[in-house]
Amino acid sequence: MRQPSVSPENKGIRECARLVLRYFRDLGCESSLVETSGNPIVYGRCDAGASKTIVVYTMYDTMPAEEKGWKVDPFAGALLEQPPFGRCLVARGASNTKGELRGFLNACESIKATGQKLPVNLLLVAEGEEEVGSPSLPEFVKDHTKELAEADAVFFPACDQEAGGEVGHWLGVKGIVYLELELDGANWDKGPKEFGIHGSLKSVVDNPVWRMVQALATMTGPDGNKVLVKDLFRYAAEPDKDDMMLLERLEKTWTPKREQELKDAYKINSFVNGVTGVEMLKRDMFTPTLNIDGMWGGYTGEGTKTLLPHKVTVKMDVRLVPRMKSEAVLPLIRKHLDSRGFQEIRIRQMECYDWSRTSYKHPAAQAVLKAYREMGVVHCDR
Repeated sequence: MRQPSVSPENKGIRECARLVLRYFRDLGCESSLVETSGNPIVYGRCDAGASKTIVVYTMYDTMPAEEKGWKVDPFAGALLEQPPFGRCLVARGASNTKGELRGFLNACESIKATGQKLPVNLLLVAEGEEEVGSPSLPEFVKDHTKELAEADAVFFPACDQEAGGEVGHWLGVKGIVYLELELDGANWDKGPKEFGIHGSLKSVVDNPVWRMVQALATMTGPDGNKVLVKDLFRYAAEPDKDDMMLLERLEKTWTPKREQELKDAYKINSFVNGVTGVEMLKRDMFTPTLNIDGMWGGYTGEGTKTLLPHKVTVKMDVRLVPRMKSEAVLPLIRKHLDSRGFQEIRIRQMECYDWSRTSYKHPAAQAVLKAYREMGVVHCDR
């Protein structure tokens, strides 16, 4: 926690990679820094002589700690009293996911400290670019495909326990296509071409920001929830019978108290259209999305400055569910904009990975559930 590793700012990355390398070696793993076109990946091989091999994927990078409200230096690794939980580690990366990385290694070291062997062989993969879209991870996978393919499962250590003690066992992730939309006066052939000009000139000069706002408004209905990009979600799969069975089980333990704790954690009053209960969970887990992550253009500082911007940029992401194809997203959005006369808006794909899911019946999933139950977990869902 005390070693910064902020990938969007390239702060402390290599230093943290070397620290993780030392951790892997301390566990007795044959380990190295694998150089990529971006940040290094820390790779460790722990041969326990077991019949099964697990790839343990994790990350050592974090997002910046620019949010307001930190009670301590986010890179101090402080222990604070956090009612009702008692002393807690408060730091950037404590739960996403340097804390889980170190916690997993602690568990492995505890097994060995008692004179036992690890129950499985481990292939430890720690990347330093997860928070910027994992652009170099495919290089690593391509170069190590044969070894990785011999593993029986992949495990991603994560914080799976809720405030009330309930444990969730996640069986997959949505995919993502992260895009950047950009419009400037030069490409549009309207408005300022190289720099912003005085806002009073709006009476005679076009504004790229208004143009972008109009383009974005064509993508959804007025509430921002009904997506209008044709065929974007056409192949999205509905939950299958196993999914529905698991949702029915989850409904038995998903209490109003748990739902309120979730709202409190996110600082929200309600979910979309007032949806609650298992229907909210179903939409959260199985519904694809089109989201605006950020938008900027012109003056965004304190006070006033009358400006007519020359450029506007929007960051968006599309979340993918089973059967959706990541390679189809950008062409469909391009077609949507072109069909409505917005050919001048440029689109860049920044990040992309496909959805993934594992059946709860898979031996690896059942092994995790068995471990939770042996630890006394009463409710284990998702």
